[in-house]
Amino acid sequence: MITLQAITEDNFLDAFNLKLASGQERFVSHPIRSLAQAYVYRNQCQPFGIYAGETMVGYVMNLRL
Repeated sequence: MITLQAITEDNFLDAFNLKLASGQERFVSHPIRSLAQAYVYRNQCQPFGIYAGETMVGYVMNLRL
């Protein structure tokens, strides 16, 4: 089952360890950069880990406009 879970102090290292596939860096930022931006702009966005079962396989950012 695929779920979204807020990235918190309990799972941020899983997000840091995500790797981009070859060629993805042209389209998305590295998770570490995205999480740093989410921290700086924490009143405007919330990062979520994409989980397949218990394993984080990606992330998304929810913007609060």
